[in-house]
Amino acid sequence: MSSPPRPPSTASRGVRRSARGLCELAPFVAVLAWSAPGRAEDTSVSARRAVAAREQGRPHTVVEVGTGILALPAAEVCPTSLNACSTGEISWGIGIRNLYQFGPFGVGAGVIWATTLRNDDARGKEELEREHARRYFNVEGIFRYSFVQTKEAEGWIGGTLGLVMVLDEWTVKRDREPLNSVRLVGPESLVIGTEGFSTTVAAGGSWFFADSFSLGGMLRYGNWILPFEPETSPVGDVASLSGRVDVFDLTLNLAYRLSL
Repeated sequence: MSSPPRPPSTASRGVRRSARGLCELAPFVAVLAWSAPGRAEDTSVSARRAVAAREQGRPHTVVEVGTGILALPAAEVCPTSLNACSTGEISWGIGIRNLYQFGPFGVGAGVIWATTLRNDDARGKEELEREHARRYFNVEGIFRYSFVQTKEAEGWIGGTLGLVMVLDEWTVKRDREPLNSVRLVGPESLVIGTEGFSTTVAAGGSWFFADSFSLGGMLRYGNWILPFEPETSPVGDVASLSGRVDVFDLTLNLAYRLSL
């Protein structure tokens, strides 16, 4: 007499399940294996297109992010009153620029934010501990001409024309160190905004350390044309800058290029 069939062991059932699971996953594995080289190829094609556009003078876009020092060496800065002025100002700034480049020429626009590296004591009652700080905001149109263009480096000259805003802010100790976390309705400080025109001439260069990326720097000299009569607040504070102001800007840039 033949013995009845024995039920499959737990081990054999596990092997069968694993084999069935592998068979079900096989199509997905095949799709991933096929698509991965395609993604790598797309990335390399994009990089090659960016390099070819730059080297052959075809139109492409450039996005720059930079940070550096903004200096006003000869400016008469009057943070407390027109009778208490100092000469010179140094600020730290960051900027972003977007350019359309075709051959040796580039046009675009940029934005710069900067803040003073010092806080001045402002006039007022001693127990208020009033302080003054200053910020800058500049929007500009950009023109560049690249007089040197190689595979490894680029050198250019150019200029900008735009608008600048100087924000003077006065605070008291209670503005900076609130006694509780409750926020009251209304401004937390006294602010005066001064608007004017800006124009600069610039020179700079870049080193291409990757297909689409470059590291570079620029030096700019310019003028801010602000109102010659500074604005005064109701409590007697005055805008700290007025008239024509000389500006120097030394910036380190990181750029990314994308072909069109």
